[in-house]
Amino acid sequence: MNDDINSGPASENAPQSTGAGLAGAFEELIQQRLASTHDLGSQAPESARAADAADRCPERGDWALLLGDEARPAETAKVNALLAHASGCGVCAERLRALAADASPEETAVLAGMEYSSREEQRKLAARLAGTPVWSGSSRTQRLYLWTGAGLAASLLVGVGLFSWWRVANNPENLLAEAYTHERIFDMRMPGAGFAEVTPKTHLRGASTGHEPAKLLDARARIEQHLEAAPEDAHWLQLEARSDILEEKFDPAIDILDRLVAAGPVSPSLLLDDASAYFQRGEATGSENDRANALDMLRRADELAPGDPVVLFNEAVAMEDRGQVMNAVETWNRYLRFERDPRWLTEGRRRLEALEQKLNQLKTHSSQPQAN
Repeated sequence: MNDDINSGPASENAPQSTGAGLAGAFEELIQQRLASTHDLGSQAPESARAADAADRCPERGDWALLLGDEARPAETAKVNALLAHASGCGVCAERLRALAADASPEETAVLAGMEYSSREEQRKLAARLAGTPVWSGSSRTQRLYLWTGAGLAASLLVGVGLFSWWRVANNPENLLAEAYTHERIFDMRMPGAGFAEVTPKTHLRGASTGHEPAKLLDARARIEQHLEAAPEDAHWLQLEARSDILEEKFDPAIDILDRLVAAGPVSPSLLLDDASAYFQRGEATGSENDRANALDMLRRADELAPGDPVVLFNEAVAMEDRGQVMNAVETWNRYLRFERDPRWLTEGRRRLEALEQKLNQLKTHSSQPQAN
């Protein structure tokens, strides 16, 4: 049987590669195997024949001898043995059919760029291919897909993170806090604002001079957009009043905030804004009643949020203004326990030291004998 295979037309015209000629020779073997299996099907159970064939099948790498050029003289016997086995084993015949099939365009392109100068290197390549699972695409393409997917996922995460940061940074509440920090025009603090020294007032009360900070103008525009859609929304009304305070428009701010406090619910931040509006109007007009109302609101806010440093800071400032020195000293000491910003802490300590010096002067003055 081996002599017929080696001397037949298929082997004489076969190209020196894993091409159609070798596939045709293997196809003839497979057809012989199928005919043999049909003739012997009734002689032994299929499970017994499969187990018997599995015990005698060559290793995957041995089939590489059939994939290159003509075998060396020393290997001729082994090649013949392999062909003889394939003619009687359906499993190995199908394996040879797969190995001898034409390469796909992708595989041909990859192999064309490789140099295998020796027969030994060709056999090693064939052995590796024979023992490697078949993938639907090249490993390079798969790695490209994986890296591309990972890159897209990372870009998406970065984009979402930047968008979230942008939304937070451009939130009207944060914009108002930044406008306060950019130009702090009064003593009292505003929620969320960073430290800034008090600058000389450049605004006329309740009038626009065209020098408002850009952050304030941006926040104002965004607030108005939200109020157009929901004119009675308490959150946006409170922010509108806060922007009025920064523009020194205290009357409309107080109108809004008083209405929100009456409607409830009452929060520390709402009382804080209302107190700031009353206190600043009281300073601008000299109204004792406005400043007294501001202190009452700050005490209510202190009861609701006893550890809020912004509430304590403003409360202590209002106490100083009302001449309640002892109460202001106690409140400044409480404030120093809760504040974490070192710059605001410095201002609190400076104000506390000034009050303590004032108390010492009062004690010294009261201890001096009165002249008759």
